[in-house]
Amino acid sequence: MSALLDIKDLKLGFNTLAGYVDVLKGINVSIKPGEKVALVGESGSGKSVTARIILGLLQEHRDALVSGDVQFNGQNINTLSPKDRASLRGKDISMIFQDPTSSLNPVFTIKKQFLEVLSRGDEKLSRKSRVDRATQLLGTVSITDPKRVLNSYPFQLSGGMNQRVMIAMALANHPKLLLADEPGTALDVSVQAQTLSLMRDLVTQNNTAVLFISHNLGVVREFADRIYVIYKGNIVEDGPTHCIFNNAQHPYTRALLAAVPRITGTGLPDVPEVSDEFLAPYVGHMQVS
Repeated sequence: MSALLDIKDLKLGFNTLAGYVDVLKGINVSIKPGEKVALVGESGSGKSVTARIILGLLQEHRDALVSGDVQFNGQNINTLSPKDRASLRGKDISMIFQDPTSSLNPVFTIKKQFLEVLSRGDEKLSRKSRVDRATQLLGTVSITDPKRVLNSYPFQLSGGMNQRVMIAMALANHPKLLLADEPGTALDVSVQAQTLSLMRDLVTQNNTAVLFISHNLGVVREFADRIYVIYKGNIVEDGPTHCIFNNAQHPYTRALLAAVPRITGTGLPDVPEVSDEFLAPYVGHMQVS
Protein backbone atom coordinates (compact mmCIF):
# COMPACT_ATOMS: atom_id res chain seq x y z
CA MET A 1 0.00 0.00 0.00
CA SER A 2 1.40 3.39 -0.99
CA ALA A 3 1.89 6.09 1.63
CA LEU A 4 -0.77 8.73 2.19
CA LEU A 5 1.85 11.04 3.74
CA ASP A 6 5.47 10.73 2.72
CA ILE A 7 7.93 13.26 4.17
CA LYS A 8 11.46 13.20 2.78
CA ASP A 9 14.44 15.25 3.94
CA LEU A 10 12.23 17.90 5.55
CA LYS A 11 14.25 20.83 6.89
CA LEU A 12 13.10 23.91 8.76
CA GLY A 13 14.96 26.94 10.00
CA PHE A 14 14.06 30.39 11.27
CA ASN A 15 15.71 33.73 10.70
CA THR A 16 15.88 35.38 14.11
CA LEU A 17 17.48 38.48 15.57
CA ALA A 18 20.23 36.23 16.87
CA GLY A 19 20.77 34.66 13.43
CA TYR A 20 19.62 31.53 11.64
CA VAL A 21 18.34 28.67 13.82
CA ASP A 22 18.04 25.07 12.60
CA VAL A 23 14.90 23.32 13.86
CA LEU A 24 14.34 20.29 11.59
CA LYS A 25 17.43 18.74 10.05
CA GLY A 26 16.17 16.44 7.33
CA ILE A 27 13.46 14.21 8.79
CA ASN A 28 11.68 11.36 7.00
CA VAL A 29 8.22 10.14 8.02
CA SER A 30 5.76 7.92 6.18
CA ILE A 31 2.11 7.12 7.03
CA LYS A 32 -0.20 4.74 5.16
CA PRO A 33 -3.98 5.21 4.86
CA GLY A 34 -5.70 4.26 8.12
CA GLU A 35 -2.42 3.93 10.02
CA LYS A 36 -1.92 5.45 13.49
CA VAL A 37 1.64 6.75 13.78
CA ALA A 38 3.15 8.57 16.77
CA LEU A 39 5.87 11.20 16.73
CA VAL A 40 7.44 11.32 20.18
CA GLY A 41 10.15 13.40 21.81
CA GLU A 42 10.71 16.01 24.48
CA SER A 43 9.46 19.59 24.26
CA GLY A 44 11.37 21.57 21.63
CA SER A 45 12.40 18.52 19.61
CA GLY A 46 10.41 19.57 16.52
CA LYS A 47 7.13 17.67 16.86
CA SER A 48 4.59 20.50 16.63
CA VAL A 49 6.36 22.41 13.85
CA THR A 50 6.31 19.23 11.77
CA ALA A 51 2.52 19.11 12.10
CA ARG A 52 2.22 22.78 11.15
CA ILE A 53 4.28 22.21 8.01
CA ILE A 54 2.01 19.30 7.04
CA LEU A 55 -0.96 21.60 7.58
CA GLY A 56 0.71 24.18 5.33
CA LEU A 57 1.01 26.92 7.94
CA LEU A 58 4.74 27.55 8.30
CA GLN A 59 5.33 27.75 4.55
CA GLU A 60 3.63 31.14 4.69
CA HIS A 61 5.67 32.43 7.63
CA ARG A 62 8.13 35.02 6.28
CA ASP A 63 10.93 34.07 8.68
CA ALA A 64 10.57 30.30 8.20
CA LEU A 65 12.68 28.47 5.62
CA VAL A 66 11.13 25.13 4.66
CA SER A 67 12.70 22.64 2.24
CA GLY A 68 12.25 19.01 1.32
CA ASP A 69 9.21 17.04 0.15
CA VAL A 70 5.92 16.72 2.01
CA GLN A 71 3.91 14.47 -0.27
CA PHE A 72 0.26 14.17 0.74
CA ASN A 73 -2.01 12.05 -1.44
CA GLY A 74 0.29 12.61 -4.41
CA GLN A 75 0.73 16.39 -3.93
CA ASN A 76 3.79 18.18 -2.58
CA ILE A 77 2.38 20.53 0.05
CA ASN A 78 5.54 22.65 -0.02
CA THR A 79 5.02 23.60 -3.68
CA LEU A 80 1.25 24.23 -3.55
CA SER A 81 -0.11 27.76 -3.65
CA PRO A 82 -1.40 29.21 -0.35
CA LYS A 83 -4.95 28.88 -1.69
CA ASP A 84 -4.49 25.19 -2.54
CA ARG A 85 -2.91 24.48 0.84
CA ALA A 86 -5.81 26.22 2.59
CA SER A 87 -8.30 24.10 0.63
CA LEU A 88 -6.87 20.95 2.24
CA ARG A 89 -7.37 22.15 5.82
CA GLY A 90 -10.53 20.99 7.52
CA LYS A 91 -11.31 18.66 4.64
CA ASP A 92 -8.50 16.27 3.69
CA ILE A 93 -6.27 17.22 6.64
CA SER A 94 -7.60 18.14 10.09
CA MET A 95 -5.84 18.97 13.33
CA ILE A 96 -6.64 18.67 17.02
CA PHE A 97 -4.59 21.20 18.94
CA GLN A 98 -3.08 20.77 22.38
CA ASP A 99 -5.36 23.05 24.42
CA PRO A 100 -9.00 22.61 23.33
CA THR A 101 -10.36 25.63 25.18
CA SER A 102 -7.92 28.14 23.68
CA SER A 103 -8.17 26.51 20.23
CA LEU A 104 -11.87 27.38 20.00
CA ASN A 105 -12.84 31.02 19.45
CA PRO A 106 -14.29 32.33 22.74
CA VAL A 107 -16.52 34.97 21.08
CA PHE A 108 -18.48 32.51 18.91
CA THR A 109 -20.79 29.70 19.96
CA ILE A 110 -19.86 26.10 19.31
CA LYS A 111 -22.68 25.98 16.75
CA LYS A 112 -21.27 28.84 14.66
CA GLN A 113 -17.80 27.31 14.63
CA PHE A 114 -19.07 23.80 13.92
CA LEU A 115 -21.28 24.94 11.03
CA GLU A 116 -18.33 26.75 9.47
CA VAL A 117 -16.29 23.53 9.58
CA LEU A 118 -19.12 21.59 7.94
CA SER A 119 -19.49 24.20 5.20
CA ARG A 120 -15.86 23.59 4.21
CA GLY A 121 -16.77 20.00 3.47
CA ASP A 122 -19.92 20.81 1.49
CA GLU A 123 -20.87 24.40 0.76
CA LYS A 124 -24.26 23.31 -0.62
CA LEU A 125 -25.47 21.90 2.71
CA SER A 126 -28.42 23.86 4.11
CA ARG A 127 -28.15 25.35 7.58
CA LYS A 128 -30.67 22.83 8.94
CA SER A 129 -28.69 19.93 7.48
CA ARG A 130 -25.48 21.27 9.03
CA VAL A 131 -27.15 21.68 12.44
CA ASP A 132 -28.50 18.13 12.24
CA ARG A 133 -25.07 16.84 11.22
CA ALA A 134 -23.34 18.72 14.05
CA THR A 135 -25.87 17.34 16.55
CA GLN A 136 -25.27 13.81 15.29
CA LEU A 137 -21.48 14.17 15.41
CA LEU A 138 -21.53 15.46 18.98
CA GLY A 139 -23.51 12.36 19.88
CA THR A 140 -20.75 10.16 18.45
CA VAL A 141 -18.29 11.62 20.97
CA SER A 142 -20.64 10.79 23.86
CA ILE A 143 -22.03 14.29 24.40
CA THR A 144 -25.49 13.58 25.80
CA ASP A 145 -26.93 17.08 25.41
CA PRO A 146 -25.66 18.26 22.00
CA LYS A 147 -28.20 21.08 21.62
CA ARG A 148 -27.04 22.74 24.84
CA VAL A 149 -23.40 22.33 23.82
CA LEU A 150 -24.02 23.82 20.38
CA ASN A 151 -25.57 26.91 21.94
CA SER A 152 -22.73 27.30 24.46
CA TYR A 153 -19.52 29.30 24.23
CA PRO A 154 -16.24 27.40 24.76
CA PHE A 155 -15.63 29.01 28.17
CA GLN A 156 -18.98 27.62 29.36
CA LEU A 157 -17.79 24.04 28.80
CA SER A 158 -15.23 21.91 30.61
CA GLY A 159 -11.86 21.06 29.07
CA GLY A 160 -12.99 17.49 28.43
CA MET A 161 -16.17 18.67 26.73
CA ASN A 162 -14.24 21.10 24.53
CA GLN A 163 -11.84 18.33 23.60
CA ARG A 164 -14.73 16.13 22.50
CA VAL A 165 -16.08 19.02 20.43
CA MET A 166 -12.66 19.41 18.80
CA ILE A 167 -12.51 15.70 17.96
CA ALA A 168 -16.00 15.82 16.43
CA MET A 169 -15.08 18.90 14.38
CA ALA A 170 -11.78 17.42 13.22
CA LEU A 171 -13.48 14.25 11.95
CA ALA A 172 -16.64 15.95 10.64
CA ASN A 173 -15.57 15.98 6.99
CA HIS A 174 -14.00 12.50 7.03
CA PRO A 175 -10.39 13.69 6.58
CA LYS A 176 -7.79 11.36 5.13
CA LEU A 177 -5.25 12.53 7.72
CA LEU A 178 -5.71 13.69 11.32
CA LEU A 179 -2.93 15.57 13.12
CA ALA A 180 -3.34 15.22 16.87
CA ASP A 181 -0.94 17.48 18.78
CA GLU A 182 -0.83 16.40 22.45
CA PRO A 183 -4.65 16.08 22.46
CA GLY A 184 -4.91 15.00 26.10
CA THR A 185 -2.36 17.26 27.78
CA ALA A 186 -4.90 19.74 29.17
CA LEU A 187 -7.17 17.00 30.57
CA ASP A 188 -7.13 14.94 33.73
CA VAL A 189 -6.16 11.29 33.40
CA SER A 190 -9.66 9.76 33.37
CA VAL A 191 -11.06 12.26 30.84
CA GLN A 192 -7.92 11.87 28.72
CA ALA A 193 -8.41 8.11 28.56
CA GLN A 194 -12.06 8.50 27.53
CA THR A 195 -11.37 11.05 24.80
CA LEU A 196 -8.44 9.10 23.34
CA SER A 197 -10.56 5.95 23.28
CA LEU A 198 -13.29 7.84 21.42
CA MET A 199 -10.76 9.23 18.95
CA ARG A 200 -9.27 5.78 18.33
CA ASP A 201 -12.70 4.28 17.63
CA LEU A 202 -13.74 7.09 15.29
CA VAL A 203 -10.57 7.13 13.20
CA THR A 204 -10.83 3.35 12.84
CA GLN A 205 -14.43 3.64 11.63
CA ASN A 206 -13.47 6.31 9.07
CA ASN A 207 -10.13 4.71 8.04
CA THR A 208 -8.44 8.01 8.89
CA ALA A 209 -4.66 8.07 9.15
CA VAL A 210 -3.31 9.75 12.30
CA LEU A 211 -0.08 11.49 13.19
CA PHE A 212 -0.23 11.46 16.98
CA ILE A 213 2.21 13.91 18.56
CA SER A 214 3.06 13.30 22.19
CA HIS A 215 5.74 13.00 24.86
CA ASN A 216 3.51 10.63 26.87
CA LEU A 217 4.76 7.18 25.97
CA GLY A 218 2.13 5.45 28.09
CA VAL A 219 -0.62 6.91 25.91
CA VAL A 220 1.35 6.27 22.72
CA ARG A 221 1.76 2.60 23.60
CA GLU A 222 -2.02 2.16 23.71
CA PHE A 223 -2.80 4.24 20.63
CA ALA A 224 -0.15 3.97 17.92
CA ASP A 225 0.74 1.26 15.40
CA ARG A 226 4.21 2.69 14.76
CA ILE A 227 6.48 5.24 16.44
CA TYR A 228 9.01 7.78 15.22
CA VAL A 229 11.36 9.17 17.87
CA ILE A 230 12.58 12.73 17.26
CA TYR A 231 15.53 14.35 19.03
CA LYS A 232 16.70 17.91 18.29
CA GLY A 233 15.17 17.94 14.82
CA ASN A 234 16.40 14.46 13.85
CA ILE A 235 14.48 11.21 13.61
CA VAL A 236 16.73 8.89 15.60
CA GLU A 237 14.63 5.71 15.64
CA ASP A 238 11.41 4.26 14.25
CA GLY A 239 9.56 0.99 14.20
CA PRO A 240 6.38 -0.84 15.26
CA THR A 241 5.19 0.18 18.71
CA HIS A 242 5.82 -3.19 20.37
CA CYS A 243 9.35 -3.30 18.95
CA ILE A 244 10.21 0.19 20.21
CA PHE A 245 8.99 -0.68 23.70
CA ASN A 246 10.58 -4.13 23.81
CA ASN A 247 13.79 -3.57 21.90
CA ALA A 248 14.67 0.13 21.71
CA GLN A 249 18.12 0.65 20.19
CA HIS A 250 18.88 4.34 20.55
CA PRO A 251 20.08 5.69 23.93
CA TYR A 252 17.64 8.60 23.69
CA THR A 253 14.68 6.26 23.14
CA ARG A 254 15.78 4.14 26.09
CA ALA A 255 16.01 7.28 28.24
CA LEU A 256 12.46 8.29 27.24
CA LEU A 257 11.17 4.83 28.13
CA ALA A 258 12.99 4.88 31.46
CA ALA A 259 11.31 8.19 32.31
CA VAL A 260 7.78 6.71 32.15
CA PRO A 261 6.41 6.65 35.74
CA ARG A 262 5.56 3.21 37.17
CA ILE A 263 2.44 2.62 39.22
CA THR A 264 3.95 -0.37 40.99
CA GLY A 265 7.29 -0.66 42.73
CA THR A 266 9.07 1.92 44.84
CA GLY A 267 8.06 4.99 42.84
CA LEU A 268 9.62 6.69 39.86
CA PRO A 269 12.40 4.80 38.08
CA ASP A 270 15.96 6.04 37.95
CA VAL A 271 16.24 8.04 34.73
CA PRO A 272 19.68 7.93 33.16
CA GLU A 273 21.28 11.30 32.61
CA VAL A 274 21.56 11.77 28.86
CA SER A 275 23.66 14.77 27.90
CA ASP A 276 24.02 16.22 24.41
CA GLU A 277 27.66 15.18 24.46
CA PHE A 278 26.70 11.58 25.23
CA LEU A 279 24.10 11.45 22.46
CA ALA A 280 26.15 13.23 19.79
CA PRO A 281 27.74 10.03 18.36
CA TYR A 282 24.33 8.36 18.24
CA VAL A 283 22.33 11.03 16.37
CA GLY A 284 21.50 8.84 13.43
CA HIS A 285 18.47 6.92 12.24
CA MET A 286 17.84 3.49 13.74
CA GLN A 287 14.99 1.31 12.52
CA VAL A 288 13.56 -1.38 14.78
CA SER A 289 11.64 -4.31 13.39
